[in-house]
Amino acid sequence: MAQLALSTMWMQKRHQSLDEFFDAARDLGFDTFELSHHLDEELVRSARLPAGDILGVHAPCPTNPRTRGAQLSALDREERARAVEAVTASIQLAEQVGAQGVILHAGRVAVNPMLETELRALYDQGQKGRSEYGDLKGELAEERARSAERYLDATRWSLERLANVADAAGVRLGLENRVHYYEIPLPDEMDSLLREFAGPVAFWFDTGHAYVLEELGFVDHGEWLGGFGEQLIGVHLHDVRVVRERPDPSDHMVLGTGLQDHVVPSTGVVDFAEVLRCTSNHAIFTCEFDWYHSPDEVKAGLAYLRELGF
Repeated sequence: MAQLALSTMWMQKRHQSLDEFFDAARDLGFDTFELSHHLDEELVRSARLPAGDILGVHAPCPTNPRTRGAQLSALDREERARAVEAVTASIQLAEQVGAQGVILHAGRVAVNPMLETELRALYDQGQKGRSEYGDLKGELAEERARSAERYLDATRWSLERLANVADAAGVRLGLENRVHYYEIPLPDEMDSLLREFAGPVAFWFDTGHAYVLEELGFVDHGEWLGGFGEQLIGVHLHDVRVVRERPDPSDHMVLGTGLQDHVVPSTGVVDFAEVLRCTSNHAIFTCEFDWYHSPDEVKAGLAYLRELGF
């Protein structure tokens, strides 16, 4: 069986220190961990980081007010440099604790943000498959395509620098598939970037993100699972709950839509047996569950994954 890590995403609003989180996670059955990008420098500095038990670091970790929000795909060179600085700090932390990989968000293409907001509102209203939904989806795709190459070039500038840093540190970078259509990379972009930066840069598969984009009608999850297996370094495991009625605003919904990700496995639409069949035994597997899940729910999610053979 694979090692299953628990992301510190779960500790938000729950634990005041990493030491508390590590103890709680071990009580639930986890022996390994991922440091998520919500951790600030003080949380990391004050913790006893267990050498060998941290499998991944999700950049930018630790967060820094000066570099927070900087995009690797920014057209502004100074912002790109800040983003590279933030990821470099994550690589250094990964080297320090013996983590195998650093997970990256590669950036985004600047489009009218209301296009996707309106599309997701139509999804909530049950309009997927109708002409208005299709027209808006097409408009978003066209606007993204018009601008994508400039932002991809900016991402390449950043990755060129980070690949050298990671290679020297003996750490691999995992490009993560994202939850917004306007984010980088789409599958063809992932293929191009992995070819260009083969070796230090690999693929990190996020189950929830893949199924959200599939449910919205953009990218079949199989394009991710079937296209990059040899370059896979890690997997974020979390489910996606599809809410058929208008969601209650008090519910914990991703982006305000009737799609809720980062929920525990077995409670949504993700086929985790397929994920296991299509991924390597050498991949890093991280349970990336949101903070509102109770310890019993987290334990049940872990048990479900173990029953499947993870």
